[in-house]
Amino acid sequence: MDWQHIATTCQAAVLKAIPAKWTLPAPINASVTDVTGVPRSCGLLTERQLFLTEQTADALVQQLQTGKLTSVEVTEAFCARAAIAHQVVNCLTDYFAEEALGRAAELDALFKRSGPVGPLHGLPVAIKDQLMMKDKAATFAAVAWHDNIATEDAALYRVLSEAGVVAFARTTMPQTGMMLQTVSNLWGRTLNPFHRGFSAGGSSGGDGALVGMYGSPFCPSTDIGGSIRAPATFNGLYGIRPTSERIPKGGLTTSAPGQVSIKVSCGPVCHSVADLKLVTKILLEHYHYIGYDPSCVPFPWKKTVLLPPKLCFGVVRDDGVVHPQPPIRRSLDETVLALKQAGHEVIEFAPPLDMWEVAQTTWKLYFQTGAKESRALVAAGNEPLTPNFDFYTSTYDIKELTTPELYKLNTRQGAIRKQFAAAWAATASQTGTGRPMDALLSPCAPSAGFPHEFPVWWGYFSMWNILDYPSTILPLRDFRVDSSKDPKDVDYTPRTNSPFDKMNHDLYDPDLWKNQPVCVQIVKQPYQDEDLLEVTEVVDSIVNKK
Repeated sequence: MDWQHIATTCQAAVLKAIPAKWTLPAPINASVTDVTGVPRSCGLLTERQLFLTEQTADALVQQLQTGKLTSVEVTEAFCARAAIAHQVVNCLTDYFAEEALGRAAELDALFKRSGPVGPLHGLPVAIKDQLMMKDKAATFAAVAWHDNIATEDAALYRVLSEAGVVAFARTTMPQTGMMLQTVSNLWGRTLNPFHRGFSAGGSSGGDGALVGMYGSPFCPSTDIGGSIRAPATFNGLYGIRPTSERIPKGGLTTSAPGQVSIKVSCGPVCHSVADLKLVTKILLEHYHYIGYDPSCVPFPWKKTVLLPPKLCFGVVRDDGVVHPQPPIRRSLDETVLALKQAGHEVIEFAPPLDMWEVAQTTWKLYFQTGAKESRALVAAGNEPLTPNFDFYTSTYDIKELTTPELYKLNTRQGAIRKQFAAAWAATASQTGTGRPMDALLSPCAPSAGFPHEFPVWWGYFSMWNILDYPSTILPLRDFRVDSSKDPKDVDYTPRTNSPFDKMNHDLYDPDLWKNQPVCVQIVKQPYQDEDLLEVTEVVDSIVNKK
């Protein structure tokens, strides 16, 4: 069977699983780029369903926990909205509403007898294709694995299931899992709801697009180079990449499970800081739900975080490789100004490293065997390799490493971490608090999204992966790209130390980006995840005043 037939069959099966009552009467015209309003305008959802799906996860959980809402009602609402979202942005690989409603009914019955089963009792959630679910396909977006039925649940899904979630769908990811866009031969292309000509991000692009359309209250996304934070950024969502060592990794589908130099993390993309705190606590307290997992550290959740009244933030405005586009620069300027006006301190911080060299080290550690496993998996399905993947592996000169070469790179990674930690500690001499900076503000990416197939620079995301520093994404709710405030810098001379800067500069057109969300990234040092969430809440209360 050829790959095109397999792909057509798999994609058709998802659409066939959607009930007629939630099927759009006709496809949305291709000229309509912003589809965020379709669930409300299409007439397929009741006012009650619209109301329920537009609440935060935290608000829904409070009502489920007290019996004010039933899981059946909430699950049906999200099943309906997710079905509509899929038809306009193509974000699902599997859809099982009837099964989910059965699970929801069981939880409602249990609630009547003995109360909630866990902290997420009855909350419907879509699960990324990469996380194994027993008896469901874990395709990794590979044609060869289109019928790869999992025999066990991923540790992260087990945690969420024990906490009471109702899984109702599976979300898309890109071929090889190593792209900041979400496209594969098996599942097609996932689109950005704010501009369907733009990427939804990757590798958790299905999560970002679905949550951005309010088709799931949150999604548990994975991140090894920006795969939580890119979808959060480009869909205007909150997100966190926790310290990777705190996250259980059993049952994550991958073509290269032996790569442990840069480890994958998992965290939610969602609609509020309260949601971030709710879900991250559950993921990091995994051992309470599934016991000890040897793939991570059973690090206890810090119950109390006492922040000083005056915080000092560092700000990275430019990594020296790719100059952020005008809206990104202005978003940092406005965030810094708001923090200062609120009584906090901000100092300038330049990365103490050659970030192009750091990126080269990062990519070589991603693909220590020369990406042989990824290429072999694609070849096994007789499908073509995505050009975007080829661009990156060629740009970073990816090849199979000898053991001494790998040792040298691992040693270099250790040196990078030591040098960055020393630079962070040295900021104590610059702050007015006597402490090193409390957190770091950074661009998320050099642009507020990008058109399909554009080779975006990962560095503002992936630098925190090689360092294993936790970071959050914070949308700026009132920020809008404005051609008068964010004109193209026609006098800028692109750098020659990487191939990305000129492409990023040349691409920019404020009118093309005018509908895109803009976010900032907030960073703390490893194992300070709880502190990071509290700092993020402080910044959110200042820049997103109600």
